Parts: sequence; C-alpha cells; structure tokens
Amino acid sequence: MKKATAFLIGLVLLLLVPAFVSGCGGGEQQFPDEELAVYALENILVPEQRDADFIVMWMRQATAVSEASPDVLGLRFWKWEGGSLSEITLEEYEELAAQRVGGNPNDWTYSQHSITVLEIDGDNGEAVVEIGSLYNPYAGSGVRYLLRKEGDEWTKVSESTVWGS
Repeated sequence: MKKATAFLIGLVLLLLVPAFVSGCGGGEQQFPDEELAVYALENILVPEQRDADFIVMWMRQATAVSEASPDVLGLRFWKWEGGSLSEITLEEYEELAAQRVGGNPNDWTYSQHSITVLEIDGDNGEAVVEIGSLYNPYAGSGVRYLLRKEGDEWTKVSESTVWGS
C-alpha cells in the first residue's frame, strides 16, 4: 500500500511539473511579462539595432540597489550576431559583455541592451516596457514604450526617451 501511494504521489507531481516550469510545453504558454519581453526584442530592438552585433538581457525590476547585476535580475539572455538571434546563457552573456575591440576599454564588441517590463494593465490590454541601451561606457539611452494588445498581438503605440548619455 505504501509503495502504491508513493507511486501515485510521484506520478501526480511529475504531471504537475510542466505547470510550474517555464519553457515546458514547446514554449506555447508564456507569462505576460515574458511575452512582452520577447515582443520588444523581436519587434522593436532587432529592427532598430540589426546592423550591429548586440547582446540582450530580459530583466525583472530591481527592488533594492544590491540587486543591480545580471545574475540577480536577468531572466533570459540573447545575442544578435551576423543577422541571427539566438538565446544564450548568463555565462555567455557575461563573457560577451567583457569583450573589447583591440583591448580598448571604451570600444565594446557588442552593444548591450536590457528589456524590463515596468507595468502590465491586463484590464485595458496595455503595458509599459523599457529598453535600456549601452553602446560603450559613455553612450546609451533608455526608451519607454507603451504597448497595446489588439486581439492576440501586441503593438507599439508610442515611445519616449527617458534617459540618455
């Protein structure tokens, strides 16, 4: 009886795993903020930055200053290289972010971008997403996008630069 009960509990837990593990089920189900991050990457960032190689981090909002690092805030990572987008690991992201052209600390091999979902208003089908872009230690910008869901698709409604250097 104990073995049968243990087996049934194990089977139930095994069947519940896909409901709690991100990415299971062939990527069909995404959380709203992940869907927005991927939309911003594929429909805003790639078209605007496609002429140069870059790396991207989808990150959650920080709740404390001590959290300001990719290993704490980063949720998913990608690189755009040679006209192709691929998902990478945190370790690959950090390695690519450290690369410099000819050893020059101010000449980055990859520009670096972050995507943060700031707000989601499910009742009105609207969201605010910020894309922060760094091209070297002295040049960057942050742009906030108002997105609206029309049917099953997100669309960009407006954009506003919120910081620049």
